[in-house]
Amino acid sequence: MRLNVQFSLNSLILPLNYNHIIQAFILDLIDNAEYRNFIHNEGFSYNKRKYKLFSFSRLSGKFSLNQKDKTIEFSDNVSLKISSHDKNLIQYCADSLLFKDDFELLGQKIHVEKLEYDDLEIKSDKIKVKTLSPITIYSTIVQNSSKKTIYFSPSEDQFSKLIKENLIKKYLAYYDSYLSKKISNDEFVIKEADQKGSKMIITKYKNFIIKGWHGVFEIQGNPSLLKIGYDSGFGAKNSQGFGLVEVI
Repeated sequence: MRLNVQFSLNSLILPLNYNHIIQAFILDLIDNAEYRNFIHNEGFSYNKRKYKLFSFSRLSGKFSLNQKDKTIEFSDNVSLKISSHDKNLIQYCADSLLFKDDFELLGQKIHVEKLEYDDLEIKSDKIKVKTLSPITIYSTIVQNSSKKTIYFSPSEDQFSKLIKENLIKKYLAYYDSYLSKKISNDEFVIKEADQKGSKMIITKYKNFIIKGWHGVFEIQGNPSLLKIGYDSGFGAKNSQGFGLVEVI
């Protein structure tokens, strides 16, 4: 389930890497302290791994870049998509956005102009999507007594393999139930649909560099896994603003 929110504004200036600002804004929308703490600090768990099961898009609207100051300035209005497989999160966010018109981002006023729900039902085992925030997937290895993160591109076999494994873990974390052999054994492939390929995006989240890919993808898999990917984001680091897609 997701929310499509449009804000009006005079001017909004943010750092080029603003994912952490939007993440904090979303968490602040949750007025239930117990649930907010659960999402922020715990999440849904499976085998010691924790999944927040929400993601969000990049801000969309007219903008100009200031490379010298490393800022982006939006004018007139911006839109934001907030998505989660847990409807509670969407409901808390919607309640805050409905009952309070004006908010602030870095001390700058934004006004809620429009709010829409979207709960796409996925019945097919094949979908074509475009990214609203980059898809990232990686492995962490130990090299010379230190950890090293290896990011995989869509052209590598590990890209599909690890995204499928990630979706299965999210499913088990949320439903806390046995996953049928059909779901786990169904073929899963995510590949670039555009001959030009996807574009690698390098994002700095706080002090970490994250590599992700923007583009158009064709995804084949069990509808149950496609649904949790659509709602929560495909790949890793979804709650940091990665992996949100739109079906086209």
